[in-house]
Amino acid sequence: MKIRVRAILFDWDGTLLNSFSAGYHASMTVYAHFGIDMDRKRFYATYKPNWLDSYRQLGLPEKDWDKADALWRDTYLQQEKSLFPFVRNLLDTLQEEGYVVGLVTAANRSRVEQEIDRFELRNKFATVVCFEDTNYKKPHPESLLKALNQIRREPSSTAYVGDRPEDIQMGRKAGAFTVAVQSDYGTLPVLEEEDPDLLLPHAGHLPKHLWKMN
Repeated sequence: MKIRVRAILFDWDGTLLNSFSAGYHASMTVYAHFGIDMDRKRFYATYKPNWLDSYRQLGLPEKDWDKADALWRDTYLQQEKSLFPFVRNLLDTLQEEGYVVGLVTAANRSRVEQEIDRFELRNKFATVVCFEDTNYKKPHPESLLKALNQIRREPSSTAYVGDRPEDIQMGRKAGAFTVAVQSDYGTLPVLEEEDPDLLLPHAGHLPKHLWKMN
């Protein structure tokens, strides 16, 4: 697929932020609190970027969702998170080469903004679209199209980079070039089933492929 990519939009968790252990621990704490039987295999089988879909699937009553969310956030914030080692160099390189870079994530804005500030990435993203910013969630393309409207770019000149099947599905529905990256959230077999335009071990490999495409 030969396109000229000028904008790169990233997922956050598992793509740029190494947050799986923190998120997994927070989720297991929530499920234990509400008496939901859970192990790692079932976690993977029921995990969705839109955690409300997971709650529905697991039978957690809607009246308990706010309490579950608060417990998840409190537990998550106590856990250690870090950028993947390649992230700073990746974002610097893309910025230097003139790419417009943004985030499109299913995570809460308050948490994402706090992490962006913590890691001093505020000047790296031209747009940040989070869970609260759209009515429809991944894999619906609304959030990606909203980000493209904000940065005034067309899907045909944009790559969306994510580590979950929902990321690839969203990018494809929006008409963007889809880049899948492996993570604890999205393993190789799961990503291969989605047949992304490009499949990488991690997002740090992206620049050399962009140079070939452009």
